[in-house]
Amino acid sequence: MAKPMKQCNHAGCRQLVPYDVRYCDKHQHKANAETYHKRMYSEREGRYQQFYKSSAWRKLSRRFLESNPVCVQCYQDGVICKADVVDHVIEIKDDWSRRLDESNLQPLCYRHHNRKTRLAREQREQQTK
Repeated sequence: MAKPMKQCNHAGCRQLVPYDVRYCDKHQHKANAETYHKRMYSEREGRYQQFYKSSAWRKLSRRFLESNPVCVQCYQDGVICKADVVDHVIEIKDDWSRRLDESNLQPLCYRHHNRKTRLAREQREQQTK
């Protein structure tokens, strides 16, 4: 059975695409470029995205992971797991001044980093309500 079809989400495009796809092949790249531009240069998120691309952060995070190769959360649970991400204990959205402070960093695996980030985002959203 074929998937149901709908029109591409790009304004004025009548190309049919599967129902679980947003854009046709012609407009997908444009949508990706717009999303990237909004993410990199918006007033709210741009500063943080630019920071994570900076050479200062890349050097610090690489050096930190070399000296701290084990996820601290997994280690506390009694498991030795490779750390994939350098995480800010106090997020830079909460305290920008501690962005390059090594005492504010911890090595985490992807699973623990994603969980911590999600919980922090939900907590921040609760505070704004």
